Amino acid sequence: MEKFQLDPAEYPLGKRIIKELSLLGLLLLILLFFGELKVVYLSAIFLMYILLLLLKRNRIIYEIKFDDDAKEIHLYYFYLIACKGLEKIPYSKIGFNMGLKRFGFGSAIETLELFKGKILAGEIRKEGKWKWSEENTKQLHEKLNQVANLK
Repeated sequence: MEKFQLDPAEYPLGKRIIKELSLLGLLLLILLFFGELKVVYLSAIFLMYILLLLLKRNRIIYEIKFDDDAKEIHLYYFYLIACKGLEKIPYSKIGFNMGLKRFGFGSAIETLELFKGKILAGEIRKEGKWKWSEENTKQLHEKLNQVANLK
């Protein structure tokens, strides 16, 4: 089983909390700008925040394993800051795309997107939040090309 892993210094709990709570702070500032804090508004903000964190695009992939015997890729990720998840994707259903992707205003980051069929399963960035090393990303892309040739 071949394994690729994000540097553990990139995703400690404290760093995940700070980066993910910045979104909650932004939502609260918007609420304060348009009105006052009320219980209903505050609970709606927390609900929207949790729903945003549950989106698949927000997965922090920290490890990928290729199981050649079962012909599956195992994606290990975080969601809701501390909850760990696992997604198994058969080689026959894996799709991937390497290219520039926009995050925010004017920033385009080289990103490796992984798909389960047509559904986005996660993404790996070379810069910014949860960045993987250039070497790791290149080796992972080569391995995905090998897997695509086995289909």
